Amino acid sequence: MPPRAFALELSRTSSYVCQSCIASIGRARPNPQPWLTRNASSAARAARRQRAPTTTKQLEEEQAQRFQEALLREAQKGEPTDTDEGPTEPLAVNYFNEETEGQYRQLRDGAEFGAVSGGIDSEISEAINDLEQKMVQTIQMLDSLEKVGGSEQDKAEELRKQFKKILREKYKGKTGPEGESYGVLRIPGFSGVRQRAVANLNSFLARDSVVKGGVPKPKDLFDCWKYYSAARSSLATQWTNVPREVWDFLWMILSHEGEGVENPNRMHHIYVLAKDMQAAGVVLRDSQQLLAIEAMFLEGWQEEAIEAWKKAVVTIGSKPETFKGYYELGVRMCSLHGDTDRAMRAADTLLKSSESPNPRIMIPIVRALAAKEENVEEAWEVYRDMRALLGDTMQIEDYDEVIACFLAVNHIEHALQAFVDMMFSGPMDIRGKTRLPTIVGNHFFLGKWLKRLIGAGDLDGAYKVVTFLQKKGVAASPIQLNGLVGAWLRTETADNVEKADQLAWAMIKARLDFVDLRRRAAAMDRPIRLVPRDGEPTSDDYICTTRATVETFSLLAENYSARGLHDELEELWTAFELAELGPNSFMINQIIKSYTESKGPQEAIDFYEQMTKKRHVRPDAHTFIALYNTLSVNRVVRRDNKLTADDAVIGRQFFQDLVKMDWKFDSVDEYTYLPRTVLFSMLKAKDHAGMIVAARTMKELFSYSPPEQLLIELAAGTATLRVQSKRNMDRIMEASRLIESLIRKHTQVFADLGGDPAKMTTQEKDNQLCAVFEELVLVKAHAQNAERSAVNNILAQAAEEMGVFDIVFTRDPAVIRRYRKVMKNKDVEDDVD
Repeated sequence: MPPRAFALELSRTSSYVCQSCIASIGRARPNPQPWLTRNASSAARAARRQRAPTTTKQLEEEQAQRFQEALLREAQKGEPTDTDEGPTEPLAVNYFNEETEGQYRQLRDGAEFGAVSGGIDSEISEAINDLEQKMVQTIQMLDSLEKVGGSEQDKAEELRKQFKKILREKYKGKTGPEGESYGVLRIPGFSGVRQRAVANLNSFLARDSVVKGGVPKPKDLFDCWKYYSAARSSLATQWTNVPREVWDFLWMILSHEGEGVENPNRMHHIYVLAKDMQAAGVVLRDSQQLLAIEAMFLEGWQEEAIEAWKKAVVTIGSKPETFKGYYELGVRMCSLHGDTDRAMRAADTLLKSSESPNPRIMIPIVRALAAKEENVEEAWEVYRDMRALLGDTMQIEDYDEVIACFLAVNHIEHALQAFVDMMFSGPMDIRGKTRLPTIVGNHFFLGKWLKRLIGAGDLDGAYKVVTFLQKKGVAASPIQLNGLVGAWLRTETADNVEKADQLAWAMIKARLDFVDLRRRAAAMDRPIRLVPRDGEPTSDDYICTTRATVETFSLLAENYSARGLHDELEELWTAFELAELGPNSFMINQIIKSYTESKGPQEAIDFYEQMTKKRHVRPDAHTFIALYNTLSVNRVVRRDNKLTADDAVIGRQFFQDLVKMDWKFDSVDEYTYLPRTVLFSMLKAKDHAGMIVAARTMKELFSYSPPEQLLIELAAGTATLRVQSKRNMDRIMEASRLIESLIRKHTQVFADLGGDPAKMTTQEKDNQLCAVFEELVLVKAHAQNAERSAVNNILAQAAEEMGVFDIVFTRDPAVIRRYRKVMKNKDVEDDVD
């Protein structure tokens, strides 16, 4: 049908001819197959045509031909001209549409004609509707199979996978504005010894799971580079065999970043891929060229990358879609290269454009200018300009970057001014002042800054702030410096650990100096006045005036203990006693661990008794865990029978102290780990009576009942937990079945007594687990068939030795209430309950 413009220009005749009409006129008649006819003369053929009767089809064809010829004659007429009689009347146009061959339908008006000529062909529309109906029927069939379940559900899942695989093979590729629809990605033309690496790459390209959902997975990135790098040498022999679609797909995978997927080698991979594409004669898109230039710069070819960037100003830099990215890349590269003049010109071009520039692009310029002493003020002015452009949209993260720029080059005053700008809305200039304003010059303001720097990982910057503000008369508090020491130690790097050690010992020295001064002042009858003396450090040297606290010593003690520095830990303990802070349980625990490894368990036990019984230091749960770890059964692999028997006696003494000492649980971890340590230590020492007494005592004092997992471990034995092997796994399975049978046995007893197992209370379940535990211990002791009275006599004797007879047998409420270990934290106690 003719286009809509023909229907609108009614005053003139168009030369347009309907395409369907032309197709009908020029439609070739079907030729007979040569093997179905015989050769004949032209006369015979003419006579045969004259004798043949005229069919209906021939009449329709002749009628259609006459109609087309009439249309052609009408189309060949010229435009009508105005005569002397006046202009001609408007033509009355009738519109027709060819529904099928030889069948025409008259249209109502020009509007219907426009809809028919510009719409989708009826056959195409019918095919689309049929396809949609088939897809709906397929999905309904899969849903019905999944609802049936069983093998039918497996069939449905298999069909879904096959359907997805077909779609993946047909439409595999990246999404978005530059997305392309790919067919089956494959690199042809390789054989022989070079075929294997290329075949592996083709297998990767054909995977159904690659780029599932449009986002590559970390495994996709790893495998993509793995197979491509292995096939590069083979592909280099025939780069022309690699289709453009494959290059684009590789680029999409290797250049991906963000969306929770880490790609640390992204720029190196892009650099290699871009070189290969250049060698293959593949033209990079504009966005790919920008990324390739950036990769070249980061791979060390800085001058070449900047030169390539400058040459692309006419091509990439002039296009609206790449204008912003082009100049932002130039600002970053020139700033890193030290060409701040060119970087500022590029930033100025970008900021004056209409491409919605981001003023944050000036941060690299601030960093580059601040790196040179003579350009610090210029860097500050650039920061001021950026802050003015951003206005209220400037975020805390922007201030953090600016502060880091100045801190990295020791311009602490400018960094402080930027932090003041972040914290206060009004103008406040503190640069060049000897004394800071009260609102800024206090350790609370300093603490906020230190907390932000330590949280961001800028530990060296935090230390610079501490030294700078102390010169301004603002000393950091102990908790702030302890936070810095702890952050340094947590990095576990040699340099940071040494810095933490130096700062902590400087704080300890300040504490010892304070104690010495206090002692000297107490011995004199008049106040002491401090005066400077020759040989003192200059004002440029940092002298820590913040005194160490117990936390400072604890941080160092934990670090020394973990690193096995027993001599340093001994020196630290000596300094701790001189500091007159009063020992705490954490320090005692670290010393016990150190003495156990360096001086032997007896030295550790003696130290514990001295601290707790002579100096009356209150222990905690970790103290008793450390004590039980001094037993030989917890330290040596090959056990000695005599040492094992001694451990049983010592373990009961430790448990007596555990009950009698005044301490409380601090966390759920302590509540879980301490009973486990006690029970397993007694099991290794073969103190089965002590295990039962200890479990009953902890049930009264801790409300503790052994969980089912602990029962399985006790039944399997401690050796099965050390090495994961088939034999040990079988033993664990046997232990699990044993515990299940014991639980079923006690459940049946509960039911025989009239109880409902389905409605057991928490207390009844705990009692059941305790009963299973005691029966399991008797099985371990080969006393499951012993007389109950004999067993009770042995347990009573063990309770007497452990000092818990009143708790286990007489169950004196006053004694239980006196020694009950209630949680310090109510929330922790609720979690345990």
